[in-house]
Formats: sequence, C-alpha cells, structure tokens
Amino acid sequence: MSSVPDNVTGHESADDEFEQHQQLVLPKLLPLVQRFGTNTHSFLSLYPGLNIFRTPQVEGYIPYVTSGNLVLIAGEPICADADLSALMGQFMAQMAGFGKTIGMIPVNQAKLSRFSDMGFDSIYIGKEPIFDLRDLPQPSRSIRQAIRRAKRKGLRVVPFDERYRSRIEEVSRQWLVTREMPPMSFLFQLRPLLLQQHKQYFLLVDGDGILLAFLACSPIYGRQGWYLEDLIRTGDMPNGGTELLIQSALESLAQQGARIATLALAPLAGLPDRDEQHPYLNQLLRLSYEHLSFLYHFQTLEFFKGKFQPSVWESNYFCFYPKGLRFSLVQSLLGAFMPNDIPAVLVHKLRQLRRSFLKDMRFSRKE
Repeated sequence: MSSVPDNVTGHESADDEFEQHQQLVLPKLLPLVQRFGTNTHSFLSLYPGLNIFRTPQVEGYIPYVTSGNLVLIAGEPICADADLSALMGQFMAQMAGFGKTIGMIPVNQAKLSRFSDMGFDSIYIGKEPIFDLRDLPQPSRSIRQAIRRAKRKGLRVVPFDERYRSRIEEVSRQWLVTREMPPMSFLFQLRPLLLQQHKQYFLLVDGDGILLAFLACSPIYGRQGWYLEDLIRTGDMPNGGTELLIQSALESLAQQGARIATLALAPLAGLPDRDEQHPYLNQLLRLSYEHLSFLYHFQTLEFFKGKFQPSVWESNYFCFYPKGLRFSLVQSLLGAFMPNDIPAVLVHKLRQLRRSFLKDMRFSRKE
C-alpha cells in the first residue's frame, strides 16, 4: 500500500500511539467536528489511523487513507458548506500532483450535487435509515413481541458503569472472532471505548447483572443526532435482546432532545434497476446483493433495520475523481476496506464454518 509522503505540506499523519493522538491531533480536530460534522461518520474521523489534510486558508480538514493509487476520504470533508469548494480544490490539486485518484465514502445524498459540480463521478452503494426522534413512531408489532420475549427472560437495559469495562472489552474480542467478515479498517473500526466521554452507551444485562450486549453511540454534531455505531453481543444472548437494546436507545435519545438517529448504511439496499453511467458495475452489485449472502447478509441487514420503522431512507454514494470507472479503482477500494483481500475473507468464512461444524459435533456426541 502506497501513501502520500508524510512530509508533504498540509498533511499530518495520525499516529497510532493513542496518547500522542490524544495530545496532538484530537484538540485540533474535535472543535471542527463539533461545528461542521454532518456526515454520519464525521466523529469517526477523530480515531487514530487516518491521515489529515489541512490548509491555513480554510477552517476544516479532510480525513483520508491511501490504498494503492487511491486516496480515500472517510465520509466527507469537515468544514463549513461555504468553504467546501476551496478546501476540496486545494486537496484535489495536490493529489493530482501525486497522480492519485480521489474517492469518498459514504457521501450523503444532500452533498452529492456539490461534488458532482466539482467533477466527481458517483456510484450508489446503499441507503441509510434515519429516525426523526421528534416524531418517533410506536414500535411495530414484531419489535414489541421481541421486546416482551427479552423482558420475560429478565433482560434489561442499564447505563454505562465502569464495572462493565472489562466485560465490554471481552465481549468485543469474542465478537471479532465470530463476526461475519474479518475486521475491516478505515470506517469500520471497533473502538467502542475510544473517546468515551463524547459517546453514549446502552448496556443489556440479564437478571444477574451479567453483560450480554452493548450499544455505543457516537455523536453527529451537525445534525444534533447520534450514530448507533457499535452493537456488540455475546453468542448466547437470548432472542429479543437486540430489539430491546435498539428501541431503548432510540427512546432514550428522543427523551434527551436529540433530533435524529441512524443505524448507518444498509449496503447495496435499494440499488436501482439500471445505472446508465455504470451498467456493468450496477449489475455486479445487484448480483452481490442477491447471491452473496454467505459473505455478507445484505438483505437480512436491510430487513432488520427496516423493522424499526425509520422516518426516511437516505441514499449513500461512493464518489470518485477523475471520472471513469477503472478496475484498478475498484481493486484499491476493496483494498482499503479489506487489507487482507478477498481470499482472506473466504478463508475467514471457512474457519467460521469449521468452528460451527466442530461445535455441532461436540453437541451430537453429548446426546
């Protein structure tokens, strides 16, 4: 993986050492996110591991990673709307000097036309459920039934308490081993306790007070909202626990006066039947959505998020510059999300199936 040299004017490299990041990078960026962060992933740009582009002429910054010849912006630039063209113009000029392609993901539908005017091409990548917390509907019948089942088993939601810290870390480690795909870098980092003082937590415990799941929410300052970011659970959590946790969080955030909440992108959900600009890629994405559930449960995820009756689904896009979709661009994009490449994903899935098979064998022997 190549990258823009760290000594280039205007660029700072976010050090992997947490303490250095806390002392040197975070104080500069947090006030900007609090003023200008409207993208669901804007708060995540404060995490270590991202490069930061800044310029003295504009109050704001651009968080990005590099993958091959691709410079990939995490979400959208963090700046005032009036300064977006100026900040992006300087960034694009500098990247052109390095011969880089620029990508942004995910870009909300509200900003799509602005980037199109700058010469960016775009690909639809899915839709995001947005909940208007000022008019939160009553839970659907299926959600109510699930919550009743969970409560009958003694499950309840409690606020964060330091005594659960080690258990949260333990459950997170266990989840990383059993999750559907290998850990992805960039946007999908599992850091539930990072910047803890700025987040909200909802913990699901059983009748004995044992933590079975937790939900970590990060702020979306520019929309007075919350991103229900990390929902991590144990493998033996009773049915209904997830529904109880999410519904409790939505109702609590509404009572606190927040305006919106989101469960984030449902990848590939709502793909158009045709894309005149990128017909072959659109067909490939549709095939992935319909037939690659063994790698990622696209349809299940869309259905589950829809059960909570979002107020609106907002379209999300991958934007790139210059225009013209190339194989190398798709390859670099995949590399940014899956540094271990597609074969590693398949190997991980086979290991999951093997563990499941061995577990079933042990149970059958006991019987």
